[in-house]
Amino acid sequence: MTDARESHAYDADLHEPGSPAAEGRCSYHQQDGRDAAACTGPAVVSYETADGWESGCSAALEELVERGEILPLGQGA
Repeated sequence: MTDARESHAYDADLHEPGSPAAEGRCSYHQQDGRDAAACTGPAVVSYETADGWESGCSAALEELVERGEILPLGQGA
């Protein structure tokens, strides 16, 4: 899990103005190929990807942590 990136409690200021993430929505489940029905609602986490900052609902947070893509909230350096 050494490649896992830090995660932060959702922070609208990290996201591009006008984006779903900046509006407090889960951008993770809005991406192509994601199960939008699995979305549990508002963003609870902000995390950085190669394409910039994304946001995730509680289900996305759990999935990303389980896959080792991001660290659990509060586990960053």
